[in-house]
Amino acid sequence: MNDAVTEPGLGYEVTIVRDFAAPRALVFDCLTKAEHLARWWGPHHFDVPFCESDARPGGKVRIDMRGPEPYGTNPISGEFLEVERPDRLVLMLRGFQEADGSWGIEHVTTFAFEDGAGGGTTIRMTTVVKQVSDALLPALGGMREGWSQSLDKLDALLPELI
Repeated sequence: MNDAVTEPGLGYEVTIVRDFAAPRALVFDCLTKAEHLARWWGPHHFDVPFCESDARPGGKVRIDMRGPEPYGTNPISGEFLEVERPDRLVLMLRGFQEADGSWGIEHVTTFAFEDGAGGGTTIRMTTVVKQVSDALLPALGGMREGWSQSLDKLDALLPELI
């Protein structure tokens, strides 16, 4: 793994490079198809009771990420900005909606897919925070770990799908 992280705040950026022992098309599908997203999204001990995904530019995505107490369920909503199967995927995601309808966080996440060793796939994922509430600012420190745990779960799922 090769990781780069900037300081938490607006423009906060997390980059993770990860290898998977699965073909690019399958890894790409796991990031765009609801039936796969629901099986790996979120850190360890989180699950997804509801997921829908329309993987096309302008298409919507919704992932209800449920954690153990005291986390509860956090609906994540967004849209696909770029969908170039199996090379590139860009999503805008929002989470932690407030009572006034505003979002606690908004970030744009880009995945670049390359052929990896032995028919596998290397992805380079970069997330950039575009908006964050003062209340969620401290939580940005856990973003890298959250994504890493999600990708661990994806890695564990892929052998079942090959």
